[in-house]
Amino acid sequence: MKKIGVLLPTFTIEYCYDILEGIYSYFKDKNVQVIIAQTKYPHSTECIFDYQHWASVEYLKSKDIDAIIVFSGVYCSTLDEEAFKKIMQGFKDKPIISIAANLGIRNSYTIKLNCNKVYEDIVSHLKNVHHCQRIAFMSASATGSPEAIQREECFLDTLKKAKVQFYTEDMFQGGFMDEKAEKAIRSVIAKPSDVKFDAIVAANDDMAVGIINAFNDIGVRVPEDVKVIGFDDSTKSAIMHPTISTINQQVVEQGITAAQTAFKLVNGERCPKIIYTDLHPKFKQSCGCIDSNENQKIYKKLDGTIASDHNSKYEGVSYFINEMNEKNNFITLMDMVKGSNTLKQFYYNVRFLVDQCDMNNMCISFFNEAIYLDSNEDFVLPNEQEVTILCDRRTEIELFKPGIKYDPHKTIVPTRTLSSRPGIYILSPIFSGEGIYGNLLCSVKGTKFADYNVYLKILITAISQSFEYTTAIVETEKLETENIHLQNDNKSLNKQSRTDELTNIYNRRGFMEVGQRNLDLIQEMDTPGVIFFADMDGLKSINDSFGHDMGDRAIQLEAEILKSAFRSTDIVGRISGDEFGIVAVGMKINDVEKIRLKIQLLNEKVSRENKLPFTLSLSLGAVDLQKSSVLKKLLTEADKDLYIQKKIKREKRLKEQNNVKKVKKLGK
Repeated sequence: MKKIGVLLPTFTIEYCYDILEGIYSYFKDKNVQVIIAQTKYPHSTECIFDYQHWASVEYLKSKDIDAIIVFSGVYCSTLDEEAFKKIMQGFKDKPIISIAANLGIRNSYTIKLNCNKVYEDIVSHLKNVHHCQRIAFMSASATGSPEAIQREECFLDTLKKAKVQFYTEDMFQGGFMDEKAEKAIRSVIAKPSDVKFDAIVAANDDMAVGIINAFNDIGVRVPEDVKVIGFDDSTKSAIMHPTISTINQQVVEQGITAAQTAFKLVNGERCPKIIYTDLHPKFKQSCGCIDSNENQKIYKKLDGTIASDHNSKYEGVSYFINEMNEKNNFITLMDMVKGSNTLKQFYYNVRFLVDQCDMNNMCISFFNEAIYLDSNEDFVLPNEQEVTILCDRRTEIELFKPGIKYDPHKTIVPTRTLSSRPGIYILSPIFSGEGIYGNLLCSVKGTKFADYNVYLKILITAISQSFEYTTAIVETEKLETENIHLQNDNKSLNKQSRTDELTNIYNRRGFMEVGQRNLDLIQEMDTPGVIFFADMDGLKSINDSFGHDMGDRAIQLEAEILKSAFRSTDIVGRISGDEFGIVAVGMKINDVEKIRLKIQLLNEKVSRENKLPFTLSLSLGAVDLQKSSVLKKLLTEADKDLYIQKKIKREKRLKEQNNVKKVKKLGK
């Protein structure tokens, strides 16, 4: 079965949504698997961890993907076009159908808009019907978007052919956004008399909205003073007042054309390298073709006939009911995932989750080890993943840890159960924060991609939490086993590598490894804890006065005191010479003074019992877990507190010595 990958930055842009509708409508009855990946942008931190979505790109490089459809125009509105072309070189071994941007790759094909013809129609309409003599342009070419550059070039070329003079001060940059377009207008126009043009064409509808908002505040009337025309035929153009004259770029048809081209190519047919899509103007209230008092959703065609602009998807009671139903679905879904603490518990709920999310199946796979990335690092796809949860509602197959391992570089659909099923699939990385754990693959029943976007967010969060909780439980069990072995089997190699020979407690390596694991566990389970950094007082003096053997004996006794003072579940280690570290599980920072007093009393007791010629003493710095999740950083913070504690001790000792001197002086 042929597999076609689809790359797009987001489901939530109306333009992307409409193209997906076209792709879905073409492939819904074809014997093809379509894998859709919402990738966001490389290294993006707009929502802190957005960059993790980019891992999907690496999955679609799989050898069994036969062709790629890419929403290049949307990517290049944010990314540098040359940089994006370089990214797409990674797919050059398979046909690439690019919507908007010409990638210039040997095996790439481009779906382009025939902007020249539609701008000829627009300029002719403004000039001959509305008698406009000076036409401005709101561009987005500064973004570097190929579409924006094409629209600007075509518009200026059309004005030249129509012998309409264009003034450089009539060029504005709105960055495809309403607020930027509004700001661009306000930066030049402060009052109605500042307006020198009688029409303005915007490179998209959002910017047309910004223009109208600015004019409304300034006192410029639309369409009486200035005609406004947008581009995209977005929902906004139909619900604004005045309704916005716009250009319908046949977005759904672009999706159909891209899908049809991909299907032909994977089946060995030839296709032209560039395929043009025709555009159609829709003249409404903002250019004066429809009366501003008209309440019906209508527009005027190029030939002057009137047509309905009605879209039931966004109007009336049915839209309200659909929105309410989806909100209820989200609430129900969140309630369902709350009870899934472990992956096994998630598995028990998976069939209900698949049904609730209007899906046909779901496959959840994990790497052998979690991968941790920051936003500056590139994701490298491992060579092996393992299926952990599989649910296919069509065949009623449900499996937990079926033992299916696969190389994601070679195949993207890992099981026979799913590999023979045509349909529209969505792929998403499973991640939480900096950790990426695997991926989720599911087939969907419809085109409500904005809703699927929310469903996936809820599911990915729940799966990540279940994965982390399950991993923590397994690590805890291992840790307990290791502790038992450490206490009961002093002959093990583990003891030799992680145990301090002098004191028989963890050495630095053992303490950092086991301490960090314990720290991860207690922070994951939201359990309190305290990290201590301890240092013996006066060891140098002991070595100088009584020899190094006595100094070693003092270190051994101090280690025994610490083991006695803390619980068996706490981690105690000798970090270096006379320095110790402790991870105290469950302890609260308010209990630190109690433990300091306990250790002081034990030092005095042990010194007496062993008839030492000195009294053992230890200073402890402490920090709770709010400072960091990294043991090394917490030890650094505890060391700062240790310095303060030593200073307090020193000042106290000096004060006592001064008091003794005063008493002696008074006695004389």
